[in-house]
Amino acid sequence: MPEPESEVTSERLVLFTDAVAALALTLLILPLLDVITDLSEGHPGLGDLVREHRGDFAAFLLSFAVIFRLWWAHHRIFQHLSLIRPRLVALSALWTLAIAFLPIPTAIITAYEPSAGSVALYGGALVLASGSLTLLSLYARRHPALSAGRTPVPAAVVVGNFAAFLAQVAATVIGAVFAGTVNFLAFLLMFLTTPLERAIRSRWK
Repeated sequence: MPEPESEVTSERLVLFTDAVAALALTLLILPLLDVITDLSEGHPGLGDLVREHRGDFAAFLLSFAVIFRLWWAHHRIFQHLSLIRPRLVALSALWTLAIAFLPIPTAIITAYEPSAGSVALYGGALVLASGSLTLLSLYARRHPALSAGRTPVPAAVVVGNFAAFLAQVAATVIGAVFAGTVNFLAFLLMFLTTPLERAIRSRWK
């Protein structure tokens, strides 16, 4: 008989992942600080600074919004979990890896022109993050004992993460194929998943 998976409380894991997300958000601003420092001697006007480096500002805003949304999705799952198992830790580690990695492709966006490779690198991190969240939420829902003392993970959380995963896969493909025109704008799809969630819920029932 295989031994049951050990269970521990979720607080320490939540604190760790929150800290990683906060650090990743902080690291996003560093390229902009470098730009401002490098240009301080020339004292360009604020309007000129924003126009010349609008790509840097856009990359920061996109990645900030993406990481914040992914962090919130992770939080929505763990607010239902009082206990964790090794499999949940492993899936959360994959999510953490993607979040910690995102400042790197964000820096690449600011340094190079959009290409299929840079879009795929950025999108790959988002697919890993949203895919691990989908598996994590599905596992948690299938093991309601992990929600001892709390409300079990609702189906809507699983559906929301799955819809985000499908949107990220589609955005990565579209952005890479049309790297010269659409490129990173495709990742805004992750904020427009409500119709997809409704379609998935209708089939779920």
